[in-house]
Amino acid sequence: MGMNIPIILYTHTDMKDVWPMAFGQIKKYLVDFKIYVAVNATDSLIPSEFTTILYDDTLAYTNRWQQILHEISESTILFLHEDMIVLGTPDADLIQTYLELIESKKIRSVKLIFAGDKASPSFIHPTLVSNEFAKLSVQPTIIGKESFIQILTEAGRKNIWDFENSVSRYIGDFMAYVGTETKRGMFHYDSYVFPYIATAINKGKWNYTEYKQELDILFSEYSINPALRGVV
Repeated sequence: MGMNIPIILYTHTDMKDVWPMAFGQIKKYLVDFKIYVAVNATDSLIPSEFTTILYDDTLAYTNRWQQILHEISESTILFLHEDMIVLGTPDADLIQTYLELIESKKIRSVKLIFAGDKASPSFIHPTLVSNEFAKLSVQPTIIGKESFIQILTEAGRKNIWDFENSVSRYIGDFMAYVGTETKRGMFHYDSYVFPYIATAINKGKWNYTEYKQELDILFSEYSINPALRGVV
């Protein structure tokens, strides 16, 4: 039985070298989810079992997402980008719980990673916390489609970096935090609810600084030569 929440993977054909790893890990670990691939052009590398949504890449990042979301029939989504490589099976029960909390208007969004050092626990659910980082970003997030469209509309025409900086925190925005996550890098922790690399690409190169062990395994599995893109 599939999950009631679809996953939208946002990508672009200039990231095709990442696709074998990104798609392969999705097929391995996200078998219970409906997968949309939002991309600028159709491509034979996109698995046939995924649903392709085309966007116009002459548009700004925020306008591309508006175009994508109008093609989605479901009211709540889980979105991620192609360089957020899935590392394990998500906690289906918690994701279903977050979906129900959003659809019942008790919360607006759940970012599936914990960032920062301190956070306030929520009375709504023991795994939901908030601090200044508990706002929409380009990290994997569960959010209502209409809420996402509203945020994009308020942001206006912006690229991906300016969009992140422009988003304000809302009282209903939370992060998922079980409480025993391992810190990774300076600002964030590994996600137990939705295990993934955050992120595999840093400034155009493979993120060896934080994820060398995980990436080396994936390079071998998917026959990827990291020297072609470079590492940082």
